[in-house]
Amino acid sequence: MREIKENLHITKVHVKNAESLIPKLGGDVQIVSAECWEAVAFAALMALRSFERNTNHARTLGGELLIRLAGTLQIKDAIARNGIKNGENYLVVFGTRERALKVLSELNLSELPMADCEREKVKTFFEKAALVEVL
Repeated sequence: MREIKENLHITKVHVKNAESLIPKLGGDVQIVSAECWEAVAFAALMALRSFERNTNHARTLGGELLIRLAGTLQIKDAIARNGIKNGENYLVVFGTRERALKVLSELNLSELPMADCEREKVKTFFEKAALVEVL
């Protein structure tokens, strides 16, 4: 599990039954599919910043994370592109490490190793997430 900030933690997880987890996710917990953990971290930081500045487009941090990760203002498109799927995903908890560990346990998820992505690939994800600022 990586601590991005004191109130933001991300870990890679394996999801067996995405449909059963969806109702258990809340505004401060999101599971997303993405190629790079760095893209997820950047989108999560942008989501936090948007709520601090009152420039958010979604009602929850989890929703804001999704639209920023997908680079679209349409939540249904964001869910289709980067929503939880069976297989490898990233668990994002907007809260303390203790909260993140509790969520991991409650959702019965196993952590997977997180490898860094190539810089050029990450750069394109950063640009896409930042686009939501100007939309």
